[in-house]
Amino acid sequence: MKKYILTLGSLVFIHVFCFSQEQNAEIKNAQRLVNHGKIKGAIEVLQKAITTNPDATELYYYLGETQLLAGDQKAASASFDKGAQVDPKEPLNIAGQGHILILSKKVAEAKPLLDKALSMGKKNVAVLQAIAKAKMEDKATRKEALALLEKAKGINPDNPQTHLLLGEYYILENNGGSAVSSFERAGETDSKNGAPWYHVGMVYLRAKQVPVAEENLKKAIEADPEFALAHKKLAELYYLKKDGVNAAKHHKIYLDLTDSPEKDDLFQYAFFLFMAKDYADANATFKQLSKQPDVTPQTLRFYAKSLTEAGELAEAQKVFEHYMTTRKDSLKAVDYLNYASLLQKQGEDSLWANALEKSVLVDNNQMNVYENLVSYYFKKRRFAECAKACKGLIKTRKYPNPNDYFTMGRSFIASRQYQQADSAFAKVIELKPNFLSAYSWAAKSKIAQDGDFNDKNSKYEWLAKPIYDKLVEMGEPDKANNKKELSEAYEYQVGYFMSKQEYPKAKEVLKKILELNPDDVKVKETLKELEQPSPQHKHKKKPS
Repeated sequence: MKKYILTLGSLVFIHVFCFSQEQNAEIKNAQRLVNHGKIKGAIEVLQKAITTNPDATELYYYLGETQLLAGDQKAASASFDKGAQVDPKEPLNIAGQGHILILSKKVAEAKPLLDKALSMGKKNVAVLQAIAKAKMEDKATRKEALALLEKAKGINPDNPQTHLLLGEYYILENNGGSAVSSFERAGETDSKNGAPWYHVGMVYLRAKQVPVAEENLKKAIEADPEFALAHKKLAELYYLKKDGVNAAKHHKIYLDLTDSPEKDDLFQYAFFLFMAKDYADANATFKQLSKQPDVTPQTLRFYAKSLTEAGELAEAQKVFEHYMTTRKDSLKAVDYLNYASLLQKQGEDSLWANALEKSVLVDNNQMNVYENLVSYYFKKRRFAECAKACKGLIKTRKYPNPNDYFTMGRSFIASRQYQQADSAFAKVIELKPNFLSAYSWAAKSKIAQDGDFNDKNSKYEWLAKPIYDKLVEMGEPDKANNKKELSEAYEYQVGYFMSKQEYPKAKEVLKKILELNPDDVKVKETLKELEQPSPQHKHKKKPS
């Protein structure tokens, strides 16, 4: 099809040569079919014409050229050879034989044949065009094609085929301006031929001048509404413009016209339907593709996405798992993310988290994914996994976030990894020195690491005391907003002073608690007991 795109005009206006009226009709019909994307149909027409007129050797040449458009070089070579055998004096088939040799990288062997064809038809425009086409296939001989085409133009300035080939030559030479001029000249000579305007559109599309490209592709369709490739390229252009509706519309016209679709054409149509949010038709097309033995992973991936958008979640999961099986050794992080999204929509939270974990194994630089994992694991009280996710999140941050360390520290405490918790809360305090909750949790970690207060054989060292003292120092200037943290710290201090029999200090702290919580009955009772004689024989306060 790439060959077809470049030499689309190869069958245009050949009726100007000295063929019979019947041959002209068959060749013109073949040209029309090629333009309409029906290359197989064009081949059949020419083969039938040859059966009817086996001595019309020019037909063998045009059959061979059409077979080249279909990518069948072997069949084309056989057609040229047969034509040369039927009439050795017909230069077109000799030029065709040279064309095959150049395509086979046998430029030196092609030269005598092309020279021979030229000597036999040096004033024949069709022969000059055929030789030029052959020479354009190889960079080493391309420049020679220009002289041949200029000579053909001198013989007949109004032959559109010459101007089409000149345009193709200038494209190969990256001369867009001259190419457009040649194509436009070809278009001026036949208002019903879409090929010139199609080529102009392609030049502008390559130059990323989308509006001008669109204008000329539409001109190609105005000239010939069934010009297949113009519809296909217009669909691709609308894709670039994110216009899925028109992309699907024109690609469908192309598919309905052509009998020689490319391998990915049906997938492209399904994708355009998906883009247009026509999920019902997209899914029907994707389903057809999914049944093929060589279905591509890309097809399955988009099929699953389309099913998801249509709300067919269970079926989407089956298709996506099939896709993952086909790509099990080369799955990307985004694949797991898409799968996770599908699972989440079905309420499969545990499997969702598992898919996210696999995603970060492939790409550990996904901050949002780690944030989701941290939130999920913490809510589910899966603290060991939460702490691990926090570590991953911290590594993805450009700048450290104290909340990450705070959540990690609490998760470490819950999973009894106290030393790691100490480090986490120390980092929170470093980043956010006025965050009292960090001191509170750091103190809890120390309490968990201390001895058993109720066991006489266990040494209780009051490890949290310095931390709570610092919390009190920082929190007391704003008692109203730090009530919770201060109350906790005060209770710990009371326990410490009572255990050390420093009752006056204990009473001071108890009064601070009452300032925050005037209705605390236990504190009032404790204060009352401390005011009785010999309190040291009655009280031993356990830390919070």
